[in-house]
Amino acid sequence: MKSRRRKCVLHELRRREYGVPCPSWTSLQALRYCIFGPRRMWKQLLHVKENSSIEFCGDLLWTTKPSNADESVMQRICGDGHLLQMYKADLHPRPKEIKVYDVPDPVYRSSVPGQEYRPVIFALRKGNVLTRHDLEKGTVFNRIHLGQMQTKTLSMSLMDDVLIVKSPKLKIEPQTEYFFHFKVFQMHPFGLIASLNIHGSVFPDEEDKKKYGKMRDVEIHEGLLLVLTEKSFSLIYNAQEIIRMKSTSNDFQVIPDSIPYAKDMVLEAPPLLFAAYTHMDILGLGACPWAYIRAVSDCLLQVHELSSGELLEGGKVMWEDRNEQQVSPDYLMFHPDDSNKLIHIRTSKIRILAIKEKDGKRYLEEEFTYPVENKDMIKDVAKYSRSGRLLKSKFEWDYSLNRALAFNVETELRILAILEAQRDENCRTHLVKVTFYDSYSYEFLDELDVSATVDGDIETNRLSVHMDRDILNIVVYKGNQYTIFSYRLKEKMQTEESAPDKLKVVKKVRERGICNRRSVSYAERDTENSESGNVRRRPRERSRRERTQGRKRRRRRAQEESSENEAEQDSDEWVP
Repeated sequence: MKSRRRKCVLHELRRREYGVPCPSWTSLQALRYCIFGPRRMWKQLLHVKENSSIEFCGDLLWTTKPSNADESVMQRICGDGHLLQMYKADLHPRPKEIKVYDVPDPVYRSSVPGQEYRPVIFALRKGNVLTRHDLEKGTVFNRIHLGQMQTKTLSMSLMDDVLIVKSPKLKIEPQTEYFFHFKVFQMHPFGLIASLNIHGSVFPDEEDKKKYGKMRDVEIHEGLLLVLTEKSFSLIYNAQEIIRMKSTSNDFQVIPDSIPYAKDMVLEAPPLLFAAYTHMDILGLGACPWAYIRAVSDCLLQVHELSSGELLEGGKVMWEDRNEQQVSPDYLMFHPDDSNKLIHIRTSKIRILAIKEKDGKRYLEEEFTYPVENKDMIKDVAKYSRSGRLLKSKFEWDYSLNRALAFNVETELRILAILEAQRDENCRTHLVKVTFYDSYSYEFLDELDVSATVDGDIETNRLSVHMDRDILNIVVYKGNQYTIFSYRLKEKMQTEESAPDKLKVVKKVRERGICNRRSVSYAERDTENSESGNVRRRPRERSRRERTQGRKRRRRRAQEESSENEAEQDSDEWVP
């Protein structure tokens, strides 16, 4: 069963482009052609500034006002740029964290028709309250009190179809070890699966504790239990097996507070699946066959095979400057489309690295770089002194220091969107453009000229670009200050191109009409004045103008005659 909302959008776009309904097998190609075809253009719909918390879901804008307000507002960005208020939600208790679940392609059957396959918002609120309501209509489906246990974060695992609520670090006197409490909810149908207490005396066990250190933090992500130790090691266990052992009933409406901590305690740790040293807890899993990314230091990232732990050829990823020396720390991640690719991100540069295999060995190879290096642009302009000597600077100018980048990958349409910003002379952020590439072949598709300036430096502002089908949102935020630019695909009409010329013609016609009306009114006033015997001012002014114009004409005629006589005299040649 596919999402009805996305299907309607696809059919509407295809209908606008081709004029007739298209078969479903042309959905991807038709939508790509609609976006980057010659009859489509990006048109800015919205440019607003908000001092509040913002969440985007396509053309829906969820705004949580400052603390003195009592409601959150859901608004839809209309085609003419107006914000249509859809509903309001109560802010008591106030939400601490929000997760939007848009239901991409559900494969589970619904227990309550009309609710489970609707896009929903999960909100973890103060007072340990979890709410679930409809994204578009605002209907509240569930309002759950999680008990007296403290709550801290809210996360979703789409592969396991679960929602996870995590507590801060807890401790029971007189014990010396800390523990973390988790509540795991199934999303289809919605219900409580398990309550877990991950205690430091169990994770890791005594042998691993001597080698890796005591437990410092715990996370559950995509069916894996990640334990971070005091010696900067990352340990991975099977979270699905732990949840299966501690599974509870689906009665989530009543969670009694009298349940002792021992009932939810995991008494035995499953076998350790993976362990690695990770600097600053930087660890990533991906690719096929499996590989992992870990940080060794502030300036070195490595890519290893998961099965053998062997370092890939060229797997030491670092930033090399012109002096071929070590650089600042970068960010390395696996490609969101589940391919054997990695994205190497720096503030001023983006690289795409592919994992390839040759003679049974896997290696990294660079496939794409943005911006494309141009040697002519890198060279500084030659400068000369007053005497003409060439001035050689002692330092090389680095243009990348004034550039910032942000990207987004639309996996359904295979589109890579890159936002480029620069620091201007007043230390403000100037949004230059958004460039679109094919995320597989990296073929240039389109370019959107933004040309907008935002307050704040590129080092303090956080840039983000979101693409959802035919909608593009650019968000610049610093703390609770958001600047939003929203674009949508519009049909490129010929009337829009010729609109400025038509406006000029209309203005000229209006000016001529106004002049004719003035002349007619002046004539009527003159006749009225002559009949009434009043002093006629307009004829006097006209007579003065006629006199001055006559003098100018005489002077011009005299000058022309004198110039003709001089030309005749100069034309006479002497013949010997």
